[in-house]
Amino acid sequence: MTAVDDTVSWRRWLGRAAIAPRMAWRGVRWGLPARSLLFGPMSLGDDLLCTAVLHEARRRGQPFTMFTARPELFAGNHDPAGIRPIDDHFSTFLRRMKRTVISPYYVHPDAAAPDRDVLPKRHIIAEMCRLSGITGEVGLRPYLHLTDDERKNAPRLPRQIALHSTGMGAALPYPTKEWGADRFAELARLLSKDFSLVQLGSRHDPLLPEVALDLRGRTSLREAAAVQSVSLLFIGLEGFLTHLARAIDCPAVVIHGGRAPAGVFDYVANINLYSRPPCSPCGLRTECPQDLACMAAISAPAVAKAVQEMITRSPAVLPVAKVELNRDDA
Repeated sequence: MTAVDDTVSWRRWLGRAAIAPRMAWRGVRWGLPARSLLFGPMSLGDDLLCTAVLHEARRRGQPFTMFTARPELFAGNHDPAGIRPIDDHFSTFLRRMKRTVISPYYVHPDAAAPDRDVLPKRHIIAEMCRLSGITGEVGLRPYLHLTDDERKNAPRLPRQIALHSTGMGAALPYPTKEWGADRFAELARLLSKDFSLVQLGSRHDPLLPEVALDLRGRTSLREAAAVQSVSLLFIGLEGFLTHLARAIDCPAVVIHGGRAPAGVFDYVANINLYSRPPCSPCGLRTECPQDLACMAAISAPAVAKAVQEMITRSPAVLPVAKVELNRDDA
């Protein structure tokens, strides 16, 4: 061993010794959960999707503890065995103690094209369940539990529709999911004749015309969910707020374009708008050589028509797609 190797070894040993008391305290305070889920500190939407995995695991009598930076997503949810803050050292410690810590990453970068995602062959919730070792029938929906007071205190306007026009304020924005501010503005003008529009999202999102209530940057995650819960429906792009709408049983019209195949990110309870130019599905994240032709093919009048259709057909109980996972699924 060289002097450099010896120095690195000592530093590693000292680092482990420094965190040992904290790990011991974590173990005493939190216990050593046998099965845990962990997505990461920036995984807002993915943490919400983990509620589907937690639900299916609880149904099978094998619950997971959830490590999350967003405990409010799990308030009132009895599916997780426990909720713990993210601590990378503790997760490593659990693995060394032969505990199961699963990070059900369902998308991976294409090694040959860094800006392209390799998407799963099945719905992302089904893929997350598979990666978590769950077999049998699983329901393709997340869960968020609002209280009666949260619903009662949500703003409520006549014929209210909640909408979110851009995901560029997200921690991990995907420009290829964007429909465009001009198209959303045209849609808002079309819908404002018949509906009260409530705009959700980041305070940096462009303000849409004809909005009856501007809540950009003014709601917590749960308050946004409560607004959706008292709305006729939600309009948005594929992303957190669309998954949040499904988690609280709010029907939605979702503009997907052509980045992903149908059935991977969508829900059967919604009207999902796709277009299929020859380049789709591309899996691209940021740069589109076709100037987002898939999004340009979806017009504002077509979305407005889908809204009217959804309001006409929305059932009292939203349907849930189910899939069967086998042990040999790959």
